[in-house]
Amino acid sequence: MTGGQIAGLIAAVAFVILVIFLAVALVQTAKLLKKLQDTIKETTKMLTVITKNTDRILDQSGRLVDKTNTLMDDVNGKSSKLNPLFDTVENLGNKAADATSDKPKEGFSFSSLLSLANAATIAKGASKIMSRKKR
Repeated sequence: MTGGQIAGLIAAVAFVILVIFLAVALVQTAKLLKKLQDTIKETTKMLTVITKNTDRILDQSGRLVDKTNTLMDDVNGKSSKLNPLFDTVENLGNKAADATSDKPKEGFSFSSLLSLANAATIAKGASKIMSRKKR
């Protein structure tokens, strides 16, 4: 064998080895890409489930906020209806304090005590009416 033939043989063997290494690298890359594709499919499925659950949670949260707003409107309406009752109770307390104090205010008389009793009757009737409304 001549020097050129030996060099050609070495080049051919080197080329075969290179092709084998490239083939192994390509096979490993194909396996990696397959695993990556499977991972992406699983991730997509999980994201779909998470999105559906999130949509359900947001929908339920919105309905809960709506119900809370309705409830708060109802509570605010009822509490505003109670304001006159508390004003009447305050007036009754003031009149009772005036009636029992050692130094009654000017103009206090037995007739103001009667109006105190009338106000108590009115307050009692108002509370009954309000408790019957919207049960």
